[in-house]
Amino acid sequence: MGLAYETKREDDSLESQYHKGVLHLCETGITKIPNKYIFPIEDRLRNTLGEEQTAECVGLELPVIDFAELQGSKRSQVLKSLSKACEEYGFFQVINHGILHDDLANMIDVAKEFFELPFEEREKYMSLDLHSPVRYGTSFSQNSDKTFCWRDLLKLTCHPLSDMLPFWPSSPVKLR
Repeated sequence: MGLAYETKREDDSLESQYHKGVLHLCETGITKIPNKYIFPIEDRLRNTLGEEQTAECVGLELPVIDFAELQGSKRSQVLKSLSKACEEYGFFQVINHGILHDDLANMIDVAKEFFELPFEEREKYMSLDLHSPVRYGTSFSQNSDKTFCWRDLLKLTCHPLSDMLPFWPSSPVKLR
């Protein structure tokens, strides 16, 4: 059974819980989606008839950036495509990046381990400071975002790695 929507009164009682993340909300046994996570109707993707649409319906395609072409004569074109993807979509797929499949799979496994840690462990890395070298939360800017995405995030600053690594979570050990 899917989650229903929160009423205004119920939603207000959960307000202090939003900053703790989606996983924490689920762990507390919520049965309804808090209004903080529901985009206003006017902000949702719609067709000309006013019906809500999916990306497939409007023909949106995920931009694909081929990093191998950064080394060749198409470098300028690839950089323009990358810039456009960032500005117009906010995300994209990178191919031919040189990261081994096993390394990617291990990284995903370790990330899952982090999100499976008890809330008290994940909570250590919560910060409203956008420039914090490590941030765990549900929104990039919890102070200004009117609507949160239904997700949790872990941001790890990597450059320069030798300076940032001491701030990274000590658990799970393989994260370092």
